[in-house]
Amino acid sequence: MVAHEQTPIWIVTGDFGRATVNITGRALVEHAHQQFNMLFMLGGADTNFRSGSETLALDEGSVLLFNPWVPHLKLANEAGPTIILSLIIEQAWIDRVLEAQGLRAGLIFPRPREQMTESVRVQAERLAASISRDLVENTADREALLIDLIDAVTRAYIAPEVERTGTTSVRPIDFRIRKALNFIHDHAVENPRIDEIAKMVGLSRSHFFEQFRRCVGASPQHYIDHIRMRAATRCLSTSDEPLVELADRLGFGAHSNFTRFFAQHMAVSPSEFRRQTHQVDGDPSP
Repeated sequence: MVAHEQTPIWIVTGDFGRATVNITGRALVEHAHQQFNMLFMLGGADTNFRSGSETLALDEGSVLLFNPWVPHLKLANEAGPTIILSLIIEQAWIDRVLEAQGLRAGLIFPRPREQMTESVRVQAERLAASISRDLVENTADREALLIDLIDAVTRAYIAPEVERTGTTSVRPIDFRIRKALNFIHDHAVENPRIDEIAKMVGLSRSHFFEQFRRCVGASPQHYIDHIRMRAATRCLSTSDEPLVELADRLGFGAHSNFTRFFAQHMAVSPSEFRRQTHQVDGDPSP
């Protein structure tokens, strides 16, 4: 059953990805993004996320930094709602920031939780204010604030590690997994069964899971869910298609199924997401 909690939310989308400020205490199901996910607490109660077996506290002194395809979930708050700035940032956009700093593209965050620096705090608060209070009218100025924050984040949490680790996000892709990825992209709205995909590419279910995780970094179901959410957020951001028709076209059948799935991943209903989304440049990215 979907909770009827009204979650204040402000959303900006663009070529960079998506920036969201929301106030919520609800849980989110385990999910993974093709993009980087950065989380900054702006106020309210401390909250906890989980990635694998590790519980990660998000408080005013920390930042959570999830690399592409790292599964994570949010636990429900017991002490009240949290104000969170969440960034879903495209890898190519991050690479441009890294290259502008003289760093090579493809680097990733070495740890999922870091201590908040004063520079990161200031830039996060400036960006959040521009989103939630409309303090910046010019979209170019708002994107400049985002660049300032990403610049502060990469300098604080990537740059010091580059010389020691040299870690990049490049993964080898098995040809059978590439075939599976193409199939998922073509049939995501059908919510294909994992067993059927494994059989199609000639792997046992267990071997398919193992190979998929090794090549992609996330489970097959997380990948399918991401593609379905990407289609949903894009449609909600760029069209006025009625939600009932959109739910059916995206393969959810009943509108209630679509609302439940969306809220479990976004902590907000599809209608509220559409109402609060502002596109600043190019096509929105989920």
